[in-house]
Amino acid sequence: MATNTNGSAPFNIAALGWALSAALVVLFVICLVVALLFPGLPATHAWVGLFSTAPLDSVRVWIDGVVFSVVFGWIPAVVLGSVYNRLIAR
Repeated sequence: MATNTNGSAPFNIAALGWALSAALVVLFVICLVVALLFPGLPATHAWVGLFSTAPLDSVRVWIDGVVFSVVFGWIPAVVLGSVYNRLIAR
């Protein structure tokens, strides 16, 4: 196993992108299921509304939610990973 002697290892941007995307997909699915089971809870509707404007009982809301969760996971991964990797290279 390789060890880093300077204490700072660069971010693997691909791993970070998939990890953030997966976390957002899981959170979206949890919130959508709660919104479908308990329609009176406005907090879950607000989270779902960040990803889709489709009705909660449509297939479109699932597609939008998963696609935009992946997109919104990759944007901060690329920005954060690039900035961090550039800063530790100095």
